[in-house]
Amino acid sequence: MVYAFNRGGDDPARLGLSVGKRVGGAVERNRVKRVLREEFARISAGLAAGTDYVVIARPGAHEYIEERGAGALGERLEELVGRAAPAAAA
Repeated sequence: MVYAFNRGGDDPARLGLSVGKRVGGAVERNRVKRVLREEFARISAGLAAGTDYVVIARPGAHEYIEERGAGALGERLEELVGRAAPAAAA
Protein backbone atom coordinates (compact mmCIF):
# COMPACT_ATOMS: atom_id res chain seq x y z
CA MET A 1 0.00 0.00 0.00
CA VAL A 2 1.38 3.43 -0.93
CA TYR A 3 0.19 6.90 0.07
CA ALA A 4 1.46 10.12 -1.49
CA PHE A 5 1.44 13.53 0.16
CA ASN A 6 2.33 16.77 -1.56
CA ARG A 7 4.43 18.87 0.82
CA GLY A 8 5.41 21.48 -1.78
CA GLY A 9 8.84 22.85 -2.49
CA ASP A 10 11.63 21.62 -4.70
CA ASP A 11 13.07 19.02 -2.33
CA PRO A 12 13.42 15.52 -3.76
CA ALA A 13 10.78 12.88 -3.10
CA ARG A 14 11.03 11.20 0.30
CA LEU A 15 10.14 7.72 1.49
CA GLY A 16 8.49 6.65 4.74
CA LEU A 17 8.18 2.98 5.63
CA SER A 18 5.90 1.00 7.90
CA VAL A 19 6.83 -2.66 8.20
CA GLY A 20 4.97 -4.31 11.06
CA LYS A 21 5.60 -7.55 12.90
CA ARG A 22 3.04 -9.35 10.77
CA VAL A 23 5.53 -9.18 7.89
CA GLY A 24 7.93 -11.42 9.82
CA GLY A 25 10.73 -11.40 12.33
CA ALA A 26 13.36 -8.68 12.59
CA VAL A 27 15.54 -10.18 9.87
CA GLU A 28 12.66 -10.39 7.41
CA ARG A 29 11.37 -6.90 8.24
CA ASN A 30 14.81 -5.37 7.82
CA ARG A 31 15.29 -7.10 4.48
CA VAL A 32 11.93 -5.80 3.24
CA LYS A 33 12.87 -2.27 4.36
CA ARG A 34 16.30 -2.49 2.72
CA VAL A 35 14.84 -3.69 -0.58
CA LEU A 36 12.14 -1.01 -0.54
CA ARG A 37 14.73 1.73 0.12
CA GLU A 38 16.99 0.46 -2.68
CA GLU A 39 14.15 0.25 -5.16
CA PHE A 40 12.78 3.66 -4.16
CA ALA A 41 16.26 5.17 -4.68
CA ARG A 42 16.30 3.61 -8.16
CA ILE A 43 12.98 5.20 -9.19
CA SER A 44 13.12 8.44 -7.19
CA ALA A 45 14.73 10.49 -9.99
CA GLY A 46 11.51 10.23 -11.98
CA LEU A 47 9.21 11.21 -9.13
CA ALA A 48 7.66 14.61 -8.51
CA ALA A 49 9.68 16.91 -6.27
CA GLY A 50 8.12 17.93 -2.97
CA THR A 51 6.23 14.66 -2.52
CA ASP A 52 6.37 12.24 0.39
CA TYR A 53 5.56 8.58 -0.24
CA VAL A 54 4.56 6.31 2.64
CA VAL A 55 4.80 2.58 1.95
CA ILE A 56 3.01 0.14 4.23
CA ALA A 57 4.35 -3.37 3.74
CA ARG A 58 1.75 -6.09 4.08
CA PRO A 59 2.17 -9.67 5.29
CA GLY A 60 3.69 -11.72 2.52
CA ALA A 61 6.14 -9.03 1.37
CA HIS A 62 9.15 -11.06 2.48
CA GLU A 63 7.84 -14.18 0.74
CA TYR A 64 7.24 -12.09 -2.39
CA ILE A 65 10.92 -11.07 -2.38
CA GLU A 66 12.02 -14.67 -1.79
CA GLU A 67 9.88 -16.05 -4.63
CA ARG A 68 10.24 -13.33 -7.28
CA GLY A 69 13.30 -11.31 -6.25
CA ALA A 70 13.92 -7.70 -5.30
CA GLY A 71 13.41 -6.51 -8.87
CA ALA A 72 9.83 -7.77 -8.88
CA LEU A 73 9.12 -5.84 -5.69
CA GLY A 74 10.69 -2.78 -7.30
CA GLU A 75 8.39 -3.11 -10.30
CA ARG A 76 5.38 -3.41 -7.99
CA LEU A 77 6.56 -0.39 -5.97
CA GLU A 78 6.95 1.62 -9.17
CA GLU A 79 3.42 0.70 -10.22
CA LEU A 80 1.94 1.65 -6.84
CA VAL A 81 3.86 4.93 -6.67
CA GLY A 82 2.62 5.75 -10.16
CA ARG A 83 -0.96 5.24 -9.04
CA ALA A 84 -0.47 7.28 -5.87
CA ALA A 85 1.26 10.22 -7.59
CA PRO A 86 -1.87 11.86 -9.09
CA ALA A 87 -3.51 11.97 -5.66
CA ALA A 88 -0.53 13.95 -4.37
CA ALA A 89 -1.29 16.81 -6.77
CA ALA A 90 -4.68 17.45 -5.17
